Amino acid sequence: MASFGLKTKPKTRRIACPYCEQAFQVAERTMSLFCPHCRQRVILEDFKIKTYHATRDFVTAGDVTVEKRGMLSAPSRVGSLTVKGKVWGSVQARRAICIKKTGLIKGDLVSPTLVVDDGGVLVGRCRIGA
Repeated sequence: MASFGLKTKPKTRRIACPYCEQAFQVAERTMSLFCPHCRQRVILEDFKIKTYHATRDFVTAGDVTVEKRGMLSAPSRVGSLTVKGKVWGSVQARRAICIKKTGLIKGDLVSPTLVVDDGGVLVGRCRIGA
């Protein structure tokens, strides 16, 4: 039987604004939007940093991977962070921070979960489980 004219409900996901921490629903394929609570632009994309990347603030609700030859130089607020290269600056992660064996972070961390592989380096203070 054909389903002409029937609308299917779009798939959604729940995210939290990295600025005000308020949660809300967005369509699954949304890449960025303005937070309905604080009106800040929220980027939902995942990033792979393969080269040098410096900015005043690096903010995304997505997942960030700093590759082996990559370097991120900025205070960062992210969904999760995997470091195989270098990160210079404080990091606040909503889900997890993972430092691989070739990874280095110089800065303070705030995350509910921290995983440091053998050989991974963290120089700074960390607040875990917050």
